[in-house]
Amino acid sequence: MQKINVHLSKELYEKYGIKKFPVRKGDVVRIVRGDSKKDDKNNVKGKEGKVLQVLREEGKLIIENINISKADGKMKPRKIDASNTILVKLNLDDKLRKEKILQLARSKNKEVEDLDEESIEEENQDKNQESKENKNAGEEVKEDE
Repeated sequence: MQKINVHLSKELYEKYGIKKFPVRKGDVVRIVRGDSKKDDKNNVKGKEGKVLQVLREEGKLIIENINISKADGKMKPRKIDASNTILVKLNLDDKLRKEKILQLARSKNKEVEDLDEESIEEENQDKNQESKENKNAGEEVKEDE
């Protein structure tokens, strides 16, 4: 079984210092090539979506909300070549995958925090809740006066 490597976006390249990384189900990719210039309905260049399936034998990806219409009017998923996409957001739910990308980043002398995006969002939510509680406490003090 071969892995399908996809180029990382500029932001991820600056963060991790690596150019390519294997794509998986759950990653978010942006399509950068391969549109039909004559037909606007088939134009998929610039669209982003979550990877629903990786077809390793064909080297193609099935991406969420990227469909093609059949002759009878039904829609079916459009297969996009992996070389026409770039990774925008990595799915770091798997511990081994997270360790692998951190190891590669360290080998490129990049300082990467062990926190992933989800834990950062959780910290921000906690801070927002604390600030709301502080506001509510301040309003209660004003009512007492």
